[in-house]
Amino acid sequence: MPREQKARRRAARAAPVAVGLSRAAIIDAALAEIDLGGLPAFSLRGLARALGVNANVIVWHVGNRDTVIAEVIAHVLRDVVPSEMPEEGWEARLRGLFARFRAAMRRHPNTAPLIGADAVSNLRPDLPLIEAILSALEEAGVQPERICETYNTVQAAMVGFVTQELARLPTEDLPGWQARIRAGLEAVDAGRFPTLARHLPRLMNRAFILRWQNGAEVPMESSFEAFVDCVIASIATSRGEPWMQ
Repeated sequence: MPREQKARRRAARAAPVAVGLSRAAIIDAALAEIDLGGLPAFSLRGLARALGVNANVIVWHVGNRDTVIAEVIAHVLRDVVPSEMPEEGWEARLRGLFARFRAAMRRHPNTAPLIGADAVSNLRPDLPLIEAILSALEEAGVQPERICETYNTVQAAMVGFVTQELARLPTEDLPGWQARIRAGLEAVDAGRFPTLARHLPRLMNRAFILRWQNGAEVPMESSFEAFVDCVIASIATSRGEPWMQ
């Protein structure tokens, strides 16, 4: 067998490339699979079946399951930081980041666990988002000795609200679970929980823990706005104060 032909065969074995398949197409298909069935049902084998290829092709193009998921999240959040940040003050820039982050996750609510409880740390660091947050904090006057803690606060706040708002609902007997939650709240003992009972009409299905639908169906708009207000206000009032040792 000619040497050139042997080399071509070795290259074919080393690179299991499907004709017409690209890295971007795999990421799009993975996101579609997660949108449809959620994270628990997502697997490389299932993705490979949807694409009509062997799972090794996905691994060669992108990587293992964790890497695919990291790329999916990067794709979902790709527009959170504009290519050119608007020329506005730090408060408006931070509010914009919070709003766009939430909007991106609401377009694909099944990906919320991937940035929260099921996140795989630092496989695909979002450097533009990190830079945008840090530059806003610098402009706000956050002192260098406080920058790490304040950045962590903003990052945790940005992720935390959205992952709670879009928390995954039960997959088995959802109507029955919803009916039980609603009935249990309506029967709250006012003698034992007087404060809860007094405010319950305003809280039912609109407050964390006290709901039977998540934010994909019942958005928590006013709560989100109040939450961002609190984060911004805390930065504005404490940016120069030393942390307690």
